[in-house]
Amino acid sequence: MSVPFYVSPEQIMRDKADFARKGIARGRSVVVLQYDGGIAFIAENPSRALHKISELYDRIGFAAVGKYNEFESLRVAGVRLADMRGYSYDRSDVTGRSLANAYAQTLGTIFTETAKPFEVE
Repeated sequence: MSVPFYVSPEQIMRDKADFARKGIARGRSVVVLQYDGGIAFIAENPSRALHKISELYDRIGFAAVGKYNEFESLRVAGVRLADMRGYSYDRSDVTGRSLANAYAQTLGTIFTETAKPFEVE
C-alpha cells in the first residue's frame, strides 16, 4: 500500500494564492479614481449584460476584476446585505467600510475552506 502525498498547509495556501492571482490577471482591468468632482469608475466591458461596475447602495459603488460568476455573486450578496441593513436599522448604518469588512470575511472564508478560491479582486 502506498503512502499518500503530504503537502504542507503553507504550500497549499501559496498554490491557492498563485491560482487566484493568475485568474485575476486574465480579467480586464478596472480603474477607480477620486477627483474634486467625485469618483470615476472606468472599465472595459465588451458586454452590456455584465455588471462589472454597479452601485450597491446609496452612493456606494462596486467594481470587480476576475471571473464574472464569482464577482457577480459577491455583488448580489453586497446589494442584499446593504438593503437588509438599511431596512432593519438605518440608511446611515450602511457604509463602505461595513461592506468591505463583509467582503473580506467572505473571501477569507472561501479562500481557506474551499478547494478553489475565488478569482476576484
